[in-house]
Amino acid sequence: MKELETIAFRELNKYKNDATCIIIDLRSRELYEEGHVDGAWNIPYEHLEKAWKILPREKLILLYCERGGTAMLAGRELMEKGFHVRAAVGGFEH
Repeated sequence: MKELETIAFRELNKYKNDATCIIIDLRSRELYEEGHVDGAWNIPYEHLEKAWKILPREKLILLYCERGGTAMLAGRELMEKGFHVRAAVGGFEH
């Protein structure tokens, strides 16, 4: 199986206006509302199993969470479903 690609969290900002990508914040709605990467969709990890069906397969999916572990886990799950995905190493910590 192909290895999950990673990027540094600080690199997400250069993708925020890229129409070929979707940035997904996997944290809770409360944490998302406290602060997030501009343009990121909020899909808490516990809702990802239902939400992946609406994600466009032709786009690069960029995932982040609070520290990086959940993004890695979710990234592997989406890869298994055929998505092109990268997980942010590090995470959104205030």
